Amino acid sequence: MQNANTIRVLDPTFERVISQQGMADRPTTLNGAVVGLMANSKKNAEPLLEAIYDVLSERFEFGGRHAVNKGNASAPAEPEFLDKLASEVDVVITSNGD
Repeated sequence: MQNANTIRVLDPTFERVISQQGMADRPTTLNGAVVGLMANSKKNAEPLLEAIYDVLSERFEFGGRHAVNKGNASAPAEPEFLDKLASEVDVVITSNGD
């Protein structure tokens, strides 16, 4: 039973647990690679990714590109989203723009 002079404090914070898979192996070359460009919905994320892709495409002959947007910049991408992207590309470049 609570006393009338007691204040009940609730902690509204939530700490998401993210499993770490480790670093992916680096490819020996980007020639022939399908490049994933993963934006995060911030204003300049997509133009930044396109600029990076353009610069890299001057050095490498890519096998293609696949641009996606993970949506919410404040939250990690869902594992299913990342699994699908990983099945479609060889490497991924991400950006964070404002």
